[in-house]
Amino acid sequence: MKPAILVPCVSAICCSFMLANFVHADGGADGNGPLPQFPTAKPAEPTLTERFGLGFIPPPQMILPVIDTQGYINEDGTLDQSQPVRFSIERSVDLSLDDGQWLDVPGGRLWRVDIAMTGALNSRLHISGLSLADGQELGLITPDLEQSMNGLLRGKGDFGTGEAFSICGPTTRARIEWFVPSGQRAKQLPFTEVVDAYGYRDVFGLFDFGGTCSYNPACYSAWLNESNATCKMTFTQSGAGYLCSAQLIATTAADETPYIATAYHCISTQTVASTAQFIFFFRSACTGTNSAGTTVAGADLVSAYSTSDSTLLMIRGALPAGVYWVGWSSANPANNTASTCLHHPSGTAQAISFGTKIAANSYCGTGSNWSQISWTTGITEGGSSGSAIYDNSTHKLYGTLTCGSSACSNPTGGDGYGRWDVAVNSGGFAAKLAVGADDTLEQNDTCATAWPLAAGTYSGLVVKRLDEDWYAITVGAGATLTGTFTYTHANGDIDLELYSSCGGTPVLIRNGNVNNETLSYVNPGATAVFYLRVFLATDTRNEYSMVISVPITGPSNDDCSTPTAIGNGGIAFNTATATNSTPSLPTSCDEGFGIAINNDLWYAYTAPCTGTATASTCGAATFDTRIAVYSSCASSVIACSDNASGCAGSTSQASWPVTAGSVSYIRVGSTTTATGTGTLTLSCMLGCIADRNGDRSVDGADLAALLGGWATPDQDLNGDSYTDGADLAVMLGAWGACP
Repeated sequence: MKPAILVPCVSAICCSFMLANFVHADGGADGNGPLPQFPTAKPAEPTLTERFGLGFIPPPQMILPVIDTQGYINEDGTLDQSQPVRFSIERSVDLSLDDGQWLDVPGGRLWRVDIAMTGALNSRLHISGLSLADGQELGLITPDLEQSMNGLLRGKGDFGTGEAFSICGPTTRARIEWFVPSGQRAKQLPFTEVVDAYGYRDVFGLFDFGGTCSYNPACYSAWLNESNATCKMTFTQSGAGYLCSAQLIATTAADETPYIATAYHCISTQTVASTAQFIFFFRSACTGTNSAGTTVAGADLVSAYSTSDSTLLMIRGALPAGVYWVGWSSANPANNTASTCLHHPSGTAQAISFGTKIAANSYCGTGSNWSQISWTTGITEGGSSGSAIYDNSTHKLYGTLTCGSSACSNPTGGDGYGRWDVAVNSGGFAAKLAVGADDTLEQNDTCATAWPLAAGTYSGLVVKRLDEDWYAITVGAGATLTGTFTYTHANGDIDLELYSSCGGTPVLIRNGNVNNETLSYVNPGATAVFYLRVFLATDTRNEYSMVISVPITGPSNDDCSTPTAIGNGGIAFNTATATNSTPSLPTSCDEGFGIAINNDLWYAYTAPCTGTATASTCGAATFDTRIAVYSSCASSVIACSDNASGCAGSTSQASWPVTAGSVSYIRVGSTTTATGTGTLTLSCMLGCIADRNGDRSVDGADLAALLGGWATPDQDLNGDSYTDGADLAVMLGAWGACP
């Protein structure tokens, strides 16, 4: 285990490190882009104790015994030094409902208990099997820290796994708060297990630099941005807490996706990524006030590539104000490149080291997947793993720390960094780093490109600060539009605005600092399209789902049971308020664009002749139409058309045999969710319906065709969708030459 020794500020240039806004760099190999100013981060969500004003009432306390940690310290000396630094051990807490205290609060009851870990240098609570009923909330609190909570928990927690963690910090006390709304009974705790991570190494000390081998980045203004990207990363695996370093890394699109670059040997699975905690701005000042940093919890594993010891994570929690996204290189710099590393040695305050890229050697094993660094000023230690190495000329990341021999006792020792260009070019990172993932309803970034919404449930949606979402919803006259939006407020504050047109002022605003939002709006006028804006008031990215209810008063012929009677000639139609009917189309109607038929209208056509009927919107509609024809509402399709040949605008034309006086049901809609206006034209051409082969004569060949389709709809002549004796009678009555 490498010791943590730090030295005084060595530069004449000192600076303040806390920015009021986000800043970022473009990714890729083309250099850092401009540094736009971004909104400040949202205020912290209050704990349940704060919400209900109960700070003056101390909870009951469970005191856990001291752990003899010397054995773990001794064991650490035998562990593989290329692995992350272990600093805490988990132990089970025998907690029951009787250990806490119930308090009556507005809207329900609150259960609280404090857990004291005597003698610990740091601590963290971990619960499993979490399952909260609707309306219940649970907080894992570290009351002795300024930042005491990552956010209140609902359901099965932020990852839906039942696992949840408190903030890991230099405290011996944690609190569990559980709110149960009125009308619900609580006979047992809403989780199956709780453990505490007992810290036996001091990894949270903020101190003055006073040693001989590490340097304070606060005194090097040229590296201010990279310092604002660097974080201390703690995580839990195999019943223990571990340390590494990491940094925010930009996409080529500079879309503020909260990607984190670190080492594969630190985190390589989703299970461990969900336990991760990222502490930004944990550093000593060159002059002025030290910073204990800001913690963000939880991440998703995006990519992991063992060959060059590289991992790409995406943070779930809301980023603090002042962070920076570093650029990166898809090429390996030449030997003798002057280089810099910012890191958290042994989990202590951020440090900076300067060195030179040298010829490859065997620091991290055989192969050419590591860049080797020889230090000239400063070193790295355990806890520095996963930190970036930068090219001084471009400030581009080109590797993450894997291993090495540098130490205060060996200041000229070298380190090996997993090559980022190998992960990009061979490990599949390139596609991920081009632009952050989004949902399937994109591109709906503006009112003009709003996605048309029907009533229903929409999940897996993504909203970004630079990529808000717009939806178009048709609301009937006097109808009420309702929506329920579900998301984790701690990951970014999602707000809603509803507009009656593109531009102007919203007719409804929802901007509460809560996990979920709802909206309800009564359309005071005629049927119209309203535009819903979903955007982030703070932070850079969040995920959400929504349930939309749009009770539209449809037209009178919105269903097959109430069709509009129609004869030969044209009739104008408008599908703007039409809804989707139940009957699906057979695969035989698929002309290459699927079998959907949406926002449809129905017509009942009584044939004035025996022959061939035609229903057409050919060149006479403002949108992509589809036509389907039925002999009854319960029958199969007897004719269909999507994009008819020679018909402009993807319009349609379908023909089918009819007998005089028979009724056919015409369904007009669209293959997409598009709606519009048009004219439906019906015609009937005299013919010889019994002539099955088109030779203008009813004879034995036609009889053979009819018998071949017996008991099926294929040779139906009288419009009842079934070939039987009645159809045979029609054929025999028409025997001979056609008129």
